[in-house]
Amino acid sequence: MANLSRSAGLTGYADLARALGLDPLRLAADARLPVAALSDPDLKIASSSVSRMLEAAARISGAEDFGLRLAEKRQLSNMGAVGLIAREQPTLRKALDVMAQYQWMQNDAVSVRIEEAGDIGVVRLDFDTQGKLASRQAIELSIGVLCRNIRTLLGERWRPEAVCFRHAPPKKLETCRRVFGVVPHFGQDFNGIVLPRKELIAPLAASDPVMARHIERYVQQLAVNRDRSTQDEAAELVLLLLPTGRCTAAQVAKHMGIDRRTLHRRLGADATTFSVLLDKKRAELSLALMSQGDRSLGAIAEQLGFSGASAFTHWFRRRFKTAPRLYRQNLLAGRRAKGVVSGVAD
Repeated sequence: MANLSRSAGLTGYADLARALGLDPLRLAADARLPVAALSDPDLKIASSSVSRMLEAAARISGAEDFGLRLAEKRQLSNMGAVGLIAREQPTLRKALDVMAQYQWMQNDAVSVRIEEAGDIGVVRLDFDTQGKLASRQAIELSIGVLCRNIRTLLGERWRPEAVCFRHAPPKKLETCRRVFGVVPHFGQDFNGIVLPRKELIAPLAASDPVMARHIERYVQQLAVNRDRSTQDEAAELVLLLLPTGRCTAAQVAKHMGIDRRTLHRRLGADATTFSVLLDKKRAELSLALMSQGDRSLGAIAEQLGFSGASAFTHWFRRRFKTAPRLYRQNLLAGRRAKGVVSGVAD
């Protein structure tokens, strides 16, 4: 079976290709990738095709740093729900563990390993090329994105102790210095990042472990059994698509590689419908988000795919027979009565 990755891995590809005088649509077609993958971040596409397209872009444009340039355009939010869970972890080590655990949701051709020895920590990326030569551009893109994600968590001034690549050095190192803040070591026996162990275990200032547990509850089951039912797979996609505001039956069906009628038929076999499934997952997630007293209704509405707080309030009233503000007030009052503050026992 071919390795698959989220098309979010191509964020910024079309703009960068055009800036270098390339035709991104032609390159996508040549690599047998759907054109929609250049604009829709949640399609599942062949990892090998992505690698071919990256290599073609670098070769034709003469930009041997293409993958690194693309990495500069990435944000932790490009990882979707996984990035959200990672951001709320108490330490970098915990955040990296989350990324490693759910890496298959981003790109199942790449695996993440975190190792510690003495005062040093190492984050290794291994690439399943299914017997083919690993793509230099795909490797540099992945390591560059990893570096940016760590920097997002630790602060913009963070620099790795070292960056290691198996392949030979490029002719110019300017982009490497800009992306990593250090000159990588080439010709090494692994691809990855080295950093002080103390940075792995230091607290992350913006973490919210309680929130992380709430969100992880809804994606944790996905790692247990990848050969899941249509209902389980659709539920995963609902959670990933809700924040985009494009969580429709047609979109979910497209990401599953089936048409809308087939989706409805298969869900019907499970005695449910897409509308029921959407409402159920939205309700579950809304209650988890509402339990966080410092989260505004506007932010919750956005996470649930509503156009604004008023639309969320209208839905919440209809679904739970109470206003969201009143629900939250009663919830917090109940916690105080039990000696619980912000979801954490005194």
